Amino acid sequence: MTVAVVLLSWYGKLVALGIVSGVFLLWFAAALAWAYADGDHGRHALQRAYNITFGWGNGV
Repeated sequence: MTVAVVLLSWYGKLVALGIVSGVFLLWFAAALAWAYADGDHGRHALQRAYNITFGWGNGV
């Protein structure tokens, strides 16, 4: 994610940068709502949403 955002901003592709960032923001917001609906609150809900959004790489 970070590499994609840096490369898009480096080459001046602002529309693509907005789309990529917006997709990840939307995905994180949906994951946070899902974690909250499951009964998680506070820091645990944020950790769960982060893992749902970025955890698919297993720390790569």
